[in-house]
Amino acid sequence: MSNLLKGLVAATAALLPLAAVGCGPSYSNAFSHHFLDNQEADLGAVLSRLPEASQDDSPENALDAPLVAVATHTESGEGRQLAVYRVDSGEQLWATNVDAATQPEILGDVVVVSTRERLVAYDLSGGRELWHYDLPDLAYVGATRDGDTIYWSATVGALGGARRVGHVVAMDARSGAERWRHEVQGVFGQPAASGGLVFVPWERQNIAVLDEATGDELARLRSTDDVIAWAFDHPTGVYYGGRGMYRLTHRNVSGTRADSTHLRPPLGELPRQPDSIWPDGFVPRPGGRSARGRIRVYFNPAPAADDASIQLEGDTYYFVYYRYVFAYDLEGTLRWTRHLEQDVANAEAMPHGLLTVGEQGQLTLLDRDTGNTRWERGLDVQIASVGVDAAGFQPGGEAGDARGLRESLNELVLDPDNRLVAARAYAVQLLSAIDNEEITRDLLDLYQQRSMPGALKEEIREALRTRRSGAQYLMAALDRRYDYLEETQAPPLEAIVPALLEMEHAEAVPLLINHMMDHETPAEVLPLVVNAVVTLGQGEVLDALRRFLVLYRADSLFAGPVADQAPAEEGGEPVRANPEARALAMAARGLFEHGGEDGRAQISALAADTGRTHAPVSEYITGLYTAEQEAAEQEAARQERERLAALEELRRQEEAALPTMLSQETINNTFAENADAIRECVANEMARLEEENSDEQLTQVRVLFILSSDGRASQIAVSPDREPFSHCMEQRVTDVQFPRFRSRRQRARWSVSISGAGSAQNGGGAATASALPADAPWWMLSQYVHELQAQPDLTASETIAWWEERDPPADVREVETQQPEFECPPGMSAAACEARREALRRAQEEGSGETAATSGGTTGGTTGGGTTGGGTTGGGTTGGGTTGGGTTGGGTTGGGSTGSTGSTGGTTASTGGGSGSTGSTGSTGGTTGGTTGGGTPWWAATGGDDNEEEEEEEEE
Repeated sequence: MSNLLKGLVAATAALLPLAAVGCGPSYSNAFSHHFLDNQEADLGAVLSRLPEASQDDSPENALDAPLVAVATHTESGEGRQLAVYRVDSGEQLWATNVDAATQPEILGDVVVVSTRERLVAYDLSGGRELWHYDLPDLAYVGATRDGDTIYWSATVGALGGARRVGHVVAMDARSGAERWRHEVQGVFGQPAASGGLVFVPWERQNIAVLDEATGDELARLRSTDDVIAWAFDHPTGVYYGGRGMYRLTHRNVSGTRADSTHLRPPLGELPRQPDSIWPDGFVPRPGGRSARGRIRVYFNPAPAADDASIQLEGDTYYFVYYRYVFAYDLEGTLRWTRHLEQDVANAEAMPHGLLTVGEQGQLTLLDRDTGNTRWERGLDVQIASVGVDAAGFQPGGEAGDARGLRESLNELVLDPDNRLVAARAYAVQLLSAIDNEEITRDLLDLYQQRSMPGALKEEIREALRTRRSGAQYLMAALDRRYDYLEETQAPPLEAIVPALLEMEHAEAVPLLINHMMDHETPAEVLPLVVNAVVTLGQGEVLDALRRFLVLYRADSLFAGPVADQAPAEEGGEPVRANPEARALAMAARGLFEHGGEDGRAQISALAADTGRTHAPVSEYITGLYTAEQEAAEQEAARQERERLAALEELRRQEEAALPTMLSQETINNTFAENADAIRECVANEMARLEEENSDEQLTQVRVLFILSSDGRASQIAVSPDREPFSHCMEQRVTDVQFPRFRSRRQRARWSVSISGAGSAQNGGGAATASALPADAPWWMLSQYVHELQAQPDLTASETIAWWEERDPPADVREVETQQPEFECPPGMSAAACEARREALRRAQEEGSGETAATSGGTTGGTTGGGTTGGGTTGGGTTGGGTTGGGTTGGGTTGGGSTGSTGSTGGTTASTGGGSGSTGSTGSTGGTTGGTTGGGTPWWAATGGDDNEEEEEEEEE
């Protein structure tokens, strides 16, 4: 079974080339879909074989004479001939009977033409048949020659259809002996040949390069972003393309327009736009008279300066449309136009101009720069199609002075040949583009020609509407009135009024009003006139509009719908608007828009007078108010949508700018901004304790809470947890608006030491206190210290406010331990304050007591981040300390009592304590121990700096 499969595979592989190319002799080593395209090495080898570029200064035929090969035309189609003429003398060299289906081609010493059944070659000198080749079911598309070999293509399916077959054949030019042939499932175009190479357009995307001797494919170019419709060889190189032109250079290996040597003429939209700037090589060139052979672009390449450029003779393109010739420069600017007597069957561009061959045998050489006739000769023959080989033909003759474009374009528009309306309309467009105010008058005169076709008049109206100069000519025509006795015609208002509107020529309003009120004004243009009066006159024409409405609102000629209406029943005819009624509606609109309250009142009264005002006009006036209201509602809705969209965009931007979570600094700053509300809770609590003579003290406030992304606090825990203080703090913190952030929520904390004026050190306290009233509360001192932060001569303890977060020093032993003078907190009686101050003084006078008192506030404190705070011995009393979750609080007595142990999880804060008093034990979640003497160490006096993200993860 395995051997059988192998045999089948081998047999199939052997048959594939034959299946691809069909029957008969063929060569399978070309046009393979596996052949690599756009290979730099392959293209380099091809370019090395091409000859050097040279000037196209002589014919290519064997007689070295300017020749035309003519397929003659007869009305009956019978008795047609193929004939060859010399261009310079008009001499006929020979003629033979043949019914040519394609345009004759002069190839060296032979003339090739196809009939419907075969390709036939004739001797150029005498006209005898040399050979023929049958073409069953194929359309011959063209040939080329290099040396003694002719290369031609025939195809089917280029214009569509299920069958797609292409043949390219190499034959001996004189004997017709076949040298090689390729047949493929696909379409071929007319080949080009040069330097022993054949260039075959294939499938409108590829150029296959074959060896002339063997037919082997040597290289292939594939366009990735363009259509290849033709190829031709020329003394200056090999060219191919579609709407643009490529010259074969090493750059073309890219396969793209941008990176290849490419040129596309900027010709704009031509009438009956040709599919390409050279005849389509995949379609036969017709042998009879045909529009496809009469609408063409002509040019002649010249040697280029480098591989990146393409040069044309005289930098000129020619566009031929039957009898009209348009010449352009490389920027697409029109140079001249020419109106010939005969349709052009074919032409050839050359250094001095364009040689045209007319259908009645007229040969004309048009000068490149002026379009004038430099030379002409007539052949006594009716031409159906013609091949031209007249390169380098220079008969002499004078170029003459160039005619003005204005004159020549007017001549084209006035040509009565209605076959050429498309080209005449194109001439109107070119004429209206000229910056000369007199063109406006020309267009108006052309429009009023009685013989002007309707389609062309429409083009002229559009051209007038685009004009921005020459209003005086429109005004002169507008001032003309129809008069039977004086034989004056009414002006063409349908062409004049739109032009004046586009020019915004308000000076025309009085004349327009005259035509509005004139009963001779044609009904079909009356709405146009009224609209122009309303638009250009606005408030100045209200009286005229009122008169028009009052005069004609009940006139029977003005009855009928003001707009087209749907048919009354299915399948019926639509009801067309009455132009007079439409004019009344436009006058009402003018009063509605520009007449103010008076104008609106007048048209409302007319609408209400249904007995005299035509019903459609009344309904239209009512609809103006309805439409205004709807427009206002739509505008309001649009503005609201825009407002909401702007708010949403602002919200998105603000959301994107939010931090992921709030920093401790931001939380502290927010509390500082809301300090007044919190101070009230603190002051009330301190007053309550004093009033109750409680041993409890308020030495530190600590708050733990959860922040949501909208900046609101919840799940608030306050320490100390004493009513009504904790309730007050919960309410105050709940009311605080924190900044928003992007995370769903975060855990937050904040704490503050209640230390009063004693927090200032190194004399700062005295200096600060001296600047404040003697009875100033502790929070005023804190504010004042915060304002002095920018003063460089103050220490950190002087300048950092109580709500600021502070870092501990590197070495606790370096902290200043001098105890400042005790200052009474708010709410403490004078007697109690004096007793505590005396106890502190006595402790300072004793050496060890001084140490103990100070240690209770400083040395006996702790280091942050979980470090154990050691107790300090003073006067025989030991200050104890335990490890806190963030900072350990140590309590010390000044007179022999033992300090209490601070609980785990918070930051130590204290107020000055009296001699012999015992520090109280703080509550869970951040309680502080009471101490004797000075305030809490400054590095432990603010909110914690735990990692909020870690806490968030723990909570989840």
